[in-house]
Parts: sequence; C-alpha cells; structure tokens
Amino acid sequence: MKDRIQLLDIVMDIASTKTASEATIQYLKDESSKVIYFVNSETLLLLQENRDWQNIVQESELILPGNASVNGSVDEVLGHKRDPFFFEGYFDSILDYAVSEGHEILLVAENKDKFTFVQENIHEKRPYLTMSGMFLTKQEESADHIVNEINSVAPDILLMALEEKRQLKLLQDYRNQMNAGVILFTGNILYNKAVTESEVPEPIQKLRIENLYKWFQKGGRIKTFYNNIRMKLKLKQRTKE
Repeated sequence: MKDRIQLLDIVMDIASTKTASEATIQYLKDESSKVIYFVNSETLLLLQENRDWQNIVQESELILPGNASVNGSVDEVLGHKRDPFFFEGYFDSILDYAVSEGHEILLVAENKDKFTFVQENIHEKRPYLTMSGMFLTKQEESADHIVNEINSVAPDILLMALEEKRQLKLLQDYRNQMNAGVILFTGNILYNKAVTESEVPEPIQKLRIENLYKWFQKGGRIKTFYNNIRMKLKLKQRTKE
C-alpha cells in the first residue's frame, strides 16, 4: 500500500474499505504469509513506549484503524475526510471470499466467553464457513503452545483476538514462526462486534436497557475512553510541536 499517514509514531494506511479488502484478498492469493494489524488507541500508546513493538507493527502489510477514535484521528491529521474505512464491511468481504474459496479460518481468543461470542456471531451469518479455534484458559497457555496450535492447522486466515500486549509480544517473538496465510491482529474488535449484533435477553428487553446492557457486556469501556483521551492529547501536542 502506498497511501499512508503518520499517527503519533506509527505510519498507518488510509485505505478505504474497498481498497483494504481487495488488498487482503490479493494477499490470500500469494504464497507468503502477510500481517494486517488493527491499531486502536491503546496500541498507539503502547508503541510510544516500546520501539521494538513499533518496528514490528510497522512491518505489517496493512496497518488499519482498530476503533472509531483512531479512524477519526486519521481524518483529523489528513485535514479532510478520506474515503471511509469500515471494519464491518471489510470483514464481511474477507469472510465472503473465504467461503467462496473454501479457505480455513482459525480464531484465537482471549477466553472461552469471547471465543463463543465471536464464533457464534460469524457462523450465524456464514454457517458453511470452515472455522476452528482456541481460547486461553486460566492456566494462560504459553506463547509456544499458541503457536504450535496455529501451526497444527496452518490456516489460510488467522484471527488473533487477544489482549493488546499479548498480541504485540506474539508478533514480536513469533512473526516468522506462525504458519498462516494472512494474520489479522484484531484485538477486541471481533468481540465488540459480536456483542453489538447479539440478541439481548428478554428480561433486559422488557426493562428497555438494551444499550446499557451491551455497553457493560463489551467490558473495558472506561479503559478505552481513557486511552482515547490520552491519544487525542498526544496528537494535539505533536501537532503543536
């Protein structure tokens, strides 16, 4: 990708939904492994503190917005509205292509609840998708164990839906050991998407607090809010400098 912009200390792609999905589909046709990293405000703050993580993320084939705050900040730095990027549309395109080509998908999630939410959300719309996965338990599987599980499947598409620091450490230490066609580091995006689209229990519907229920279900909202503010302040400071 050629169209990129610097956001704090990371250079991100400003690709539209269509451009990013077409590039990803082309990566799936290649024989070599490719990495796509979805950056949220926490990612940007962590990369400020760790140059090694910054460098390894920068080597990704695509670096895309991982939440609304980062998405909006890209436009602010550009100084104008770009062709929009929506994760939902992007992900739908990739899954539709995976179904049509019979590609195998492996999901690695932070825990059983998140794994179940994401898996059911994906299979509800695409029951014929070839998908397997694993989730971390209270014993916190080692990085070697996670990578061995990935390599035993060797998926066409690997969905990494893990806590941010764990993802960055895996990318740093095992980038060349993970046997997968395209690796998408998605963080909490898939889980939050699944919660947003899930059916609310009937008692909650009767109380008319569906939005509040989903807000709490997503978890980490206060942390995300705080990280978004910190990111915005750093961007303003960088602009002044």
